[in-house]
Amino acid sequence: MTGPLLVVGSVNHDLIFRHARLPQAGETISGAELFTSCGGKGANQAVAAARCGASTPGAPGRTAAPVLFCGAIGNDSHAEAQLRTFEEDEIDIRHLLVLDDIHTGLSSIWVDAGTGDNRIMNAPGANRRLTADALAEAPIEDAGLLLIQNETPADGVRSAVGRAHAAGVPVIWNPAPIDEASDPGLDPRHVAWVTPNEVECAVLLGRHGERIDVESAADAASELLEAGYGGAVLTLGPAGVLLAEPGSTPTLVPAPKVDAVDTTGAGDAFNGAFAAALLASSDSRQAALFGVRYASDSVTRHGTQTSFARW
Repeated sequence: MTGPLLVVGSVNHDLIFRHARLPQAGETISGAELFTSCGGKGANQAVAAARCGASTPGAPGRTAAPVLFCGAIGNDSHAEAQLRTFEEDEIDIRHLLVLDDIHTGLSSIWVDAGTGDNRIMNAPGANRRLTADALAEAPIEDAGLLLIQNETPADGVRSAVGRAHAAGVPVIWNPAPIDEASDPGLDPRHVAWVTPNEVECAVLLGRHGERIDVESAADAASELLEAGYGGAVLTLGPAGVLLAEPGSTPTLVPAPKVDAVDTTGAGDAFNGAFAAALLASSDSRQAALFGVRYASDSVTRHGTQTSFARW
């Protein structure tokens, strides 16, 4: 694939509270450690792709796969931190909207210190403005690969994916988060790779309230291929990912054993690294393996973008 990696998606500022246990309904607990980090699924994936670009399979250096980002932020202090990060990581933000009348997206994240598991509450702010009209000038047709999530308005997601398909640009769709209200209703035939986690995969298959596990992942991935997706990568937490392509048996790509301290952003780390590697080499198996290694490394540190290493 030629052309840059174009990431379209959200920007959030993360407030991360780490405690020995998570509060129950109606309960207040104190003593949590507080970390702050730039976040948002779109920004996270762009940063991950840029930071691992120098070591992706088949890529001689970061300049081999430049990263462009399209999103929306407010004109506030939370945005300033993300802008500095974009600059440090050499991400092209010419098509990033800066809005004066709304705040940058904000997330409150609770992390269980014992397991690294998390719960997240989000106020989308400027992310709500990333509509189809707002993306009209985005250089989607010039991209080598489009990476997009589900944390911005559905009409914008539909428009970007439709334009990419019409121009012959492959699409990686990370359907996170997704429910009946936020599903953009994409034509699976327009998506080269869909990358859901266990819960998101169940939603895509119409099994709301269920969770796909390692034992059922192969059958679930095959159903996604039958629905028309070009390929499927199911992220399965510490088990790794399940890679499925037409004409081959779904394959588990196991994750290395690590001491996880914070799983926040691990899925984004995988998606960014997978996209960068796929753009560099077109070898899906190596791209998935690289993404798993990068995501596994990220959970050994606190935060979201703060946990993404420069490889």
